[in-house]
Amino acid sequence: MLTTEEKTKIQHLVAISCYKEPLELIKRSVDTLAAQTQVNLISMIISFEERTPDVHLKCEALRQHYARSGFRHLIFTIHPYGLENEIPGKCSNANYALRTAIEQLRLTDKSTNDDHILITTCDADSQFHRQYIAALTYQYIRDHTPALATIYQPPLFYNWNLDGLSFFTRITGLLRSTLMLGALIPFSINTMSIFSFSLSLAKAGNFVHPAYQMDDIICLIRWMGVTHRRLSIRMVPVPVLSGPTCGRTIEIEFMEWARQACRWTIGAAEVFHYFMVKSRRIPFWTAFFWSIKFLIYYGVLLCSSGLFSLTSFLSTVFLLDNIPLYIIYVMYLLVFLQMLSFGVAFLIDIFIPRLLNIDECIFFLRNFLHFLLTPIVLIGYSLVEFYALHEVMIRGKKVCKHGASNKNTLN
Repeated sequence: MLTTEEKTKIQHLVAISCYKEPLELIKRSVDTLAAQTQVNLISMIISFEERTPDVHLKCEALRQHYARSGFRHLIFTIHPYGLENEIPGKCSNANYALRTAIEQLRLTDKSTNDDHILITTCDADSQFHRQYIAALTYQYIRDHTPALATIYQPPLFYNWNLDGLSFFTRITGLLRSTLMLGALIPFSINTMSIFSFSLSLAKAGNFVHPAYQMDDIICLIRWMGVTHRRLSIRMVPVPVLSGPTCGRTIEIEFMEWARQACRWTIGAAEVFHYFMVKSRRIPFWTAFFWSIKFLIYYGVLLCSSGLFSLTSFLSTVFLLDNIPLYIIYVMYLLVFLQMLSFGVAFLIDIFIPRLLNIDECIFFLRNFLHFLLTPIVLIGYSLVEFYALHEVMIRGKKVCKHGASNKNTLN
């Protein structure tokens, strides 16, 4: 659908941030990038933390493995530990990796057309459809290369061994994908984990803030403040597979699920504080409408709605007498609409494994049981968020740190 000139006009930098993930897990992710139909246009950046065990051996093993993979460039970076005004995590790692790679590739020259270079940041548990880079190129060119106005986000799905995990992990994964499709992308609330942007925007926005943990949200806010303009999020209509939270036993898996939910909530609260400090640099109506959408999504939808549903149900059953019949009917209608929206998530999950060529085994009765348990999982998630918001309110910056997810069982 593109001319030969259009296909080769856009170059790509893909940065994958790694820490203690198993080497085989990293290879599985990078393999999907080496299998891209436009692999010759990709400069692959694999960035490790200095405190990664056997970091130099891992770099050398990956260098040999991908020496003939077809990447335009293959770059390894090791992010030093303890740099001033930084915290360990993906933000500081990606910031260091991108700056180092751009220096090595000599993309600081004024002769370089930064609008024609797209950067994609991802995690060590990201598996791309082989047409992702091609679809990103097509979308960017058809949007007339909006280098300083748009960030690109693929829909993420968590069907990586998802059929073998516990009900709370699976339900959370299905709902996260549905909320991304129905809220985060269309309302330009924030990107998540894997996103793409132009080198022009990265330079104008001073890359990634190294003192925060949520690179996806912080980049959107930081770049709106630096460029003084609204940024929209556009969907790349090609699915990407991302690893869910997991654990060796169901107890460890539950602790990991709760820990990551707590980290995501604290990170969202932290970047909202950053937004309030920097909001004067953002156009007023852009800042106003974005903050309303952000509060509705994280404060109302994810945190308050489950708790409100639970307390309203308990108060109706145990505290109120002689409830008007129409009130009862309205409550039944609301429950029906809520379960219908949950059903959409399970309906999407029927088709996604086929699209991604994933072999899943979910018996009908087990799937139906997960569907019925969805409200309980949401209430549990809301309780974790409620706790996390109060923790960050009381303890402040001390709890704002990145705890890497345990990905060992994804291997």
